[in-house]
Amino acid sequence: MLTTLKNSLKAYNSNRICNMSTTESYLRILVGVVLFILSLINNWNGILIFSVIFAYTGVIRYCTFYRVFNLNKKIVLESLYLKYLPKYNPNPILMLDKIGNIVFRNNPAKKELGLDDLLKFFKDEPITIIKENKSVDIKYKTETGKYFLINLQGVSKINYILAYATDITEVVKAEEEIINTQKDIVYTMGAIGETRSNETGNHVKRVALYSEILALKYGLSKEEAELLKLASPMHDIGKVGIKDEILNKPGKLTPKEFSIMKTHSKLGFNMLKNSDKKILKTAAIVAYEHHEKWDGTGYPRKLKGKDIHIYGRITAVADVFDALGSKRVYKDAWSLDEIFKLFKEQRGKHFDPLLVDIFFENFDEFDEIRKKYIDK
Repeated sequence: MLTTLKNSLKAYNSNRICNMSTTESYLRILVGVVLFILSLINNWNGILIFSVIFAYTGVIRYCTFYRVFNLNKKIVLESLYLKYLPKYNPNPILMLDKIGNIVFRNNPAKKELGLDDLLKFFKDEPITIIKENKSVDIKYKTETGKYFLINLQGVSKINYILAYATDITEVVKAEEEIINTQKDIVYTMGAIGETRSNETGNHVKRVALYSEILALKYGLSKEEAELLKLASPMHDIGKVGIKDEILNKPGKLTPKEFSIMKTHSKLGFNMLKNSDKKILKTAAIVAYEHHEKWDGTGYPRKLKGKDIHIYGRITAVADVFDALGSKRVYKDAWSLDEIFKLFKEQRGKHFDPLLVDIFFENFDEFDEIRKKYIDK
């Protein structure tokens, strides 16, 4: 295959060779001979010379017409591509040069994949892939909403990348359906924990969205922020193991009752810790650590400062802000002034000081969520 490829490339760069088929060569010779004979019979001197030249181009497979219109290079290069890329393959197939230009697309690629988006998509990777003969898989979404898995195969000997695309739209949709189902389960389980203590489902929604904002502003990636948003609704799932008379007691808990209440963090962690799912693993961390305090006076392990996982620190701010501003069986909702005062006092004590700063700097976003998901 590589020998054929090298020969094709040689033909591509040649100024002499024309990529003429054997059939065309024979036809030129035949037409030239016929014209030569007719010219002799009819004294067509001009045609006589032309017939000789025409027949000769068939013998040496040389054609000025091809060279003038650059068809020689185009045809040879097309032939080269088709050696590697089946023209009639039902899947989109492309070839890229070393700077990311698309030099060949089969018909499915032209139909399914947008050219402008592809050029931007392939802009930075080609040289590295070619030099290292790497094989890279990337997921690409078209303007029409289809998803393709594109395998890029660098071929350093020819300085090109072969790209094979497979439609994975149905697979992606199935994955999204699974994720949405997981979201529903997480929110439902979180809501179960909250309703045990007469709290509303809107509490877990607000905490989830507050947590996402804090995560992004803190500098976590979009993926981590999304993961925390999905997991944080389960911060109090351990409350399902606490007796109703403690959860719903209208007054202050006794020291013994509060000691029992504090076990919900460990209960939630134990419920979730053995899962191999990212969402539930994250939820286990949140459940276990969202009652820890920056100064080490929290529970259940009295962790301090950055020994507390960032997921726990973020959820602590989100949960306390929402809980203080909401009515509970044991208290009325606090005013914003009261909440702000507590957060300023507890900066560096209960809460990570940087997260408190982020909270105040972006309060408009928190307030928008608070007003959107009002308890009924």
